[in-house]
Amino acid sequence: MGIPLLSDITIIFLFAALALFVAGKLKIPEIMGYLITGVLVGPNGFGLIHAVEQVDMMAQIGVVLLLFTIGIEFSLATLISLKRPAIFGGSLQVTGTIIVFAVIAHFSGYSINSAVFVGMMAAVSGTAIMLKVFAARGEVDSLYGRIALAVSIFQDIAVIPMMFMVPVLAGQEGGIGGVAVLLGKAVLIVVLVFFGARTIVPKILYHVASTRNRELFMITIVLLCLGVAWFTSMAGLSLALGAFLAGIVVSESGYGQQALGDVIPFKDVFTGFFFVSIGMLLNPAVVMANPVGIGVSLLILIVFKFLVTGFAVNILGYPMRVAVLSGLSLAQVSEFSFILGAAGAAAGLIDADTYSFLIAVTVISMATTPFLIVAAPKLADILSAVPLPSKLRYGYLHEKKEEESRELIDHIIIAGFGLNGRNTARAAKETGIDFVVIEMNPETVKKEKELGTPIFYGDAAQPAVLEHGSLHSARIVVVTLPDPVAVRQVVETARRENPTVYILARTRYITEIKPLKELGADEIIVEEYETAIETFSRVLRKYQISAEEIEKIASSIRYEVHGGANGSESRVAYNEGVCLTGMNIKNVTVPVGSPVSGKTLRELDLRFRYNVSLLAVRRGQQVMSNPGSGFTLNERDELVLMGDDEAVQSFMKSL
Repeated sequence: MGIPLLSDITIIFLFAALALFVAGKLKIPEIMGYLITGVLVGPNGFGLIHAVEQVDMMAQIGVVLLLFTIGIEFSLATLISLKRPAIFGGSLQVTGTIIVFAVIAHFSGYSINSAVFVGMMAAVSGTAIMLKVFAARGEVDSLYGRIALAVSIFQDIAVIPMMFMVPVLAGQEGGIGGVAVLLGKAVLIVVLVFFGARTIVPKILYHVASTRNRELFMITIVLLCLGVAWFTSMAGLSLALGAFLAGIVVSESGYGQQALGDVIPFKDVFTGFFFVSIGMLLNPAVVMANPVGIGVSLLILIVFKFLVTGFAVNILGYPMRVAVLSGLSLAQVSEFSFILGAAGAAAGLIDADTYSFLIAVTVISMATTPFLIVAAPKLADILSAVPLPSKLRYGYLHEKKEEESRELIDHIIIAGFGLNGRNTARAAKETGIDFVVIEMNPETVKKEKELGTPIFYGDAAQPAVLEHGSLHSARIVVVTLPDPVAVRQVVETARRENPTVYILARTRYITEIKPLKELGADEIIVEEYETAIETFSRVLRKYQISAEEIEKIASSIRYEVHGGANGSESRVAYNEGVCLTGMNIKNVTVPVGSPVSGKTLRELDLRFRYNVSLLAVRRGQQVMSNPGSGFTLNERDELVLMGDDEAVQSFMKSL
């Protein structure tokens, strides 16, 4: 006897595998592969899936597991720190979006009540897709990633009163009376969850882990995830919110990393079902019948929602770059819009054709999310070059110009005050080295200032901000930002503004080494392989391998990772600078826009004008030793110079 659901799952996996393979070859987000799979196999495509309701149930499990894993990577302290963007930013975003789209819908011919309903559908954003993209790009922990998550959490909660408003807008009785009761339940559930995170759950997991039974531990973790999600759904809240809170509970228990490793394989499979189920909702016939109307509506949705969300973030004091990145991340519509749309259609607020039209716009908007997130940094760069008012550029509620401090000389500039930035600042303080911190989170700046930390608010990618930190007299710039695009911008700006400063950049991925080197970073700390080096170093120590041998292996790996594996590069290209009696060897990068770019060594005449010798030039992956007089310098060339301190400094000023 056949199992219909099993055949449907097999078909989904087959089409998903093919779609993901094509997406990988075309270098488009994997989410698009899942959505296309849903369109093809769904009832509006080839009609290959018959157990649609069962697939939808599996999709809901995927959302639960996705939000659960995101919650594990958070903590109560992180969640509490987001209360300002969640409460104030979320309320501004939701209220503003409802008003803006209600006005647009009303002028488009909708009645007042129906227009407000359309505004409610537009107010919520696709948390699952946004977080999936953030996780793939390693940006969940970035400032704009945390702000976007905080606002989306508020949106999920706001769906509750919206659902109660549907019968009110439709002219039916009831609705408002249950809002206060439900909100009271929500507060009670959150309190109980936080209480359990501090008291009950750690003890349960301790006793479970002490049995050393992996299966028991995994089942207990899944039970906590699904149990809390089910509990919140029974109280009228969303499954996703309950799953996120369950993840917070586990993260506070001390067993979060093990739980994360156990759940991720299930999460990846079931999350795929969620995106496939979203694709099933899209009816290609509706799109083909009115492509212009859907296209215009989609454009209006993205543009106006981006403006409202970006303004809500900006007005809280966050700079324009963070507002742009957060705004585009939340510019789509949520899976909750399907629930609202179905409720509105059943209540008579919109007819069947309008419902199909809105669902098509909703699904397509969710499909644009990965592309919007990828395009966000480029848009932020474009807007940064526009002479906008300072309130837009730096945030409406940002602190005014800080008090003038003493002149800093030979100090460290730390861009970003996360874990790496804090540890760098602590080490500098304990060793008596002057430092200054540049941070874009106004709450962090305010808190740290009260503690006496030399910190100020600003975007370190802006030349004026770096100069406020006395870049011209700094010895080192340490870039610890979690956003890879922001790291590149800070490195490029710092190198352009001060060709002699030593730049140390932190990044997560090996693929960032080459672009950061080209932009002028002197040293790059890559978390991805430094963790691997620390791992094998500890293993080798257990086998009594000498520290010298371990360091030799580690140095060899670092050299290969930084581009020397092919043997074409000289180690001198990675020398920080060697000081010997009577001479100074220094690495200097030609900044973008330098007057020496495009000139030959004969034209520059370094030995006669500056009394320095050019030993080698590193250009990309190529190192040229002792270049001739006809050699032409280019932007981002790394020069290995020799001469006394005064001569080298004189040449550096000409760059």
